[in-house]
Amino acid sequence: MKLYKITNFVIVFLVITAIYQTGELWLQGTSGHNFFYSLVESFSAEKQEADGDVLLATRYAVGEGEGTFSVYYPDEVGNSSMLEAANRTLGEILSKNQAIPQKGVADWKEILASRCIVMQYDFMIASEEYLENYKELKTNEKLERFDYITIIPAARSGEESQAYFVNSDTNECVLFSGEGGGASVALYDSLQTENSEMRYISTGQRTSAAVLWRNMFLPQWARLPYDYAPLERDFAFEKEGEASRTALENTVKNFFHNFSVDWSSKDADGTFVFSDSETVVRYHPDTKVLEYYNYENYTGEERTGLLEGYQICTNFLQNDNSLKTDIYLADIERTINNEVVYYFDYAVDDLPVNLSQALRDRIGSPHAIEVTLRNQAVKEYRRYAVNFTQKTEEREQINVQFIDALDDANKMYQSIVEDKDITDVKNVSLGYHVDLTGSMRLKWMVTLYDYTFVVDTDQEKELTGMTTGE
Repeated sequence: MKLYKITNFVIVFLVITAIYQTGELWLQGTSGHNFFYSLVESFSAEKQEADGDVLLATRYAVGEGEGTFSVYYPDEVGNSSMLEAANRTLGEILSKNQAIPQKGVADWKEILASRCIVMQYDFMIASEEYLENYKELKTNEKLERFDYITIIPAARSGEESQAYFVNSDTNECVLFSGEGGGASVALYDSLQTENSEMRYISTGQRTSAAVLWRNMFLPQWARLPYDYAPLERDFAFEKEGEASRTALENTVKNFFHNFSVDWSSKDADGTFVFSDSETVVRYHPDTKVLEYYNYENYTGEERTGLLEGYQICTNFLQNDNSLKTDIYLADIERTINNEVVYYFDYAVDDLPVNLSQALRDRIGSPHAIEVTLRNQAVKEYRRYAVNFTQKTEEREQINVQFIDALDDANKMYQSIVEDKDITDVKNVSLGYHVDLTGSMRLKWMVTLYDYTFVVDTDQEKELTGMTTGE
């Protein structure tokens, strides 16, 4: 039996189960991306809250234990009031840990059955690096890597709070339990889903095994079609269709200790160059890419910690005052020459902005923003210097649910790649899709094996196409 036939059967079961359990399938929420928190400083026994700043992750989901969720992206670079509350609660659980951590298999039905916040990375995080500041966690019951943290806060002080670290590849988890205090109670009170036409269900909660291993929270609508606003873009350094030196200087000056306009020039190909003895900043009008390079931070072998590096990134990003769109952490990569690269992408109205493969090829990067660190400092910074906002005067429609998008992607895979039953659905997600034509509508991104298919959300439109190796 083909996967798209199986999945149709599965989704019917999910719908019936959801209606039976909640009386209402549709999930509360806005759209989504996910998150993850971390501490930069160690936690002392006398403190009741964690020190340090938020570690921005991909997205986070809020559930009240009724089977529906709201899904969000962080509000701004490196910060969100909800994530700050989750960070304090996580510190409270780990620092007060009295029970022995329990390692086992993740039971998502049980994990998501209570009021909770679920934070997700779109990549794997090394547990040793994430927990390195919790010196009191003397246990071997740790995962090598994880990509989910679920926090179940205590409703009242003195009751038990829980934190699950889960590896979605293996479905292994480690449960940390601790006595809840003020941070847990405050988080519990803040975890409330929103009323919205677009709501989210968890495949991991509805079935004994998740339909998807990467994005467990999928949007659904009580009624289709669903109207939404497409995006419009603003090139950060252009005025009236031309690159503006004044607009550039207003941002570029923040990257230099003592900026001087005398350091600027314009190449024959139109590239703007600003430089001194340590730093070079370029803007390429043809690709809309802003580049920063620091020669001073090139040499040396001092390793940058994961959380420390993230804090350096968020501090550096404040220099780019042309960045007006929310961003989220999309990936982290360590290179062979002791550098660490943090990748960011844009988000609008709690939905990701996905650049097409052709656009990524043009800008020379798999993501909208790259920050490369070496010796605990920023060596390189590259950004697709475009801001996105909703075009409220225009309306588009969604009339394709995720299960139909999965069916379409399955058919495309069998037609284009190989005619076989699909057993590896890595991801299904909804986001704005931006291509070279300037189209910026919502589309489904379906990853089967190593192939990502872009499926239109409007059944009147044609299937968009396929990219590989994602």
